[in-house]
Amino acid sequence: MKLQIKSLTVVFIIFYIIYEPLRVVMETGSFFSVVSDFQSVLSFLGLLTTLLYLYSYSFGAYWTFFKTYSKERRYLAFALIPVVVIVAIFLRYFLEEVLGPTFFNARNYPAGTSLSRYIFDNLYFAFVYISLGVVFFFIQYAQHKEVQQRELILQSQKTELSLLRSQLNPHFLFNILNNIYSLIYYKSDNALKSVEKLSGLLRYALYEKAEKVSVKKEIGYLNDFIDLHKMRLDFDPAIDFKTASDVLPLKIAPFLLIPFVENAFKHGNLKDAKSPMRICTQKEGSHLTFTVSNEKKVQEKDEVGGIGVQNVRKRLELLYGDQSDLLIEETEDTFNIQLKIALSAC
Repeated sequence: MKLQIKSLTVVFIIFYIIYEPLRVVMETGSFFSVVSDFQSVLSFLGLLTTLLYLYSYSFGAYWTFFKTYSKERRYLAFALIPVVVIVAIFLRYFLEEVLGPTFFNARNYPAGTSLSRYIFDNLYFAFVYISLGVVFFFIQYAQHKEVQQRELILQSQKTELSLLRSQLNPHFLFNILNNIYSLIYYKSDNALKSVEKLSGLLRYALYEKAEKVSVKKEIGYLNDFIDLHKMRLDFDPAIDFKTASDVLPLKIAPFLLIPFVENAFKHGNLKDAKSPMRICTQKEGSHLTFTVSNEKKVQEKDEVGGIGVQNVRKRLELLYGDQSDLLIEETEDTFNIQLKIALSAC
């Protein structure tokens, strides 16, 4: 939190311009006393000294709280307020009752006014303008705490997102390495190509630090992932992959789509050309939609979903909140997911 002296000064001037005329009119019943300060040089100098000492109340209180107020020492600032009062009153006394008579032969209070009377008479102004400084501090303090809280929540979300992302990549890598191991073990000609594909995917996973990437880039990542799976299979998987051209420039969080396709490869029956895995990315109304549907393997007993889908659901909640929706529908024979992200968030 920074000292906001300029803002305090502006607030003080506005408050003085509004408050002082009202106070004078209420006390005297006449507006003449308000403008009398501008009728002579001495009157104007008196106004300046008044402004200076009143400002010393507000600034002194604000500066004291700024330097000393904390959760552990919250009472110290209030305990130091009497010091601010004494300093401000003696500043006024010096200006009006010492320098005034010495250089201008003018004073604000009648000669012979006792110091105790002088102090007592100024306590009213002390209360009003010290309150202004204290209120200004607590408004700034509340705003500062609110910003800190928002930053803390944001940092916590970023940390959680990083953790979720670090969970996703090893999970993905573990599966792909198993695939490549099988290719190498059986001396497949696709082994070298799969290593090249994996290298590209790892570069994307390790060095893509942007909060959002284009759908085109994410789809390219997804295509390489599908190619890796094709290389390990001894049949040509039935896949219907469609991407509308108008969605390619849109921006989404990276690594958002792959877990759904990964689950389809793991749990889906991809040998039936009549019931292929269907992947579609398109606009529907005010949303970007990504759908994956597949026929389940016969006697499939594993729980569909796993780390990947749980991970994406949590990331969606953190990144998009109510601007996204993930629908998962499972029947005895099929598994379907539909991911919707508001176009306004893309």
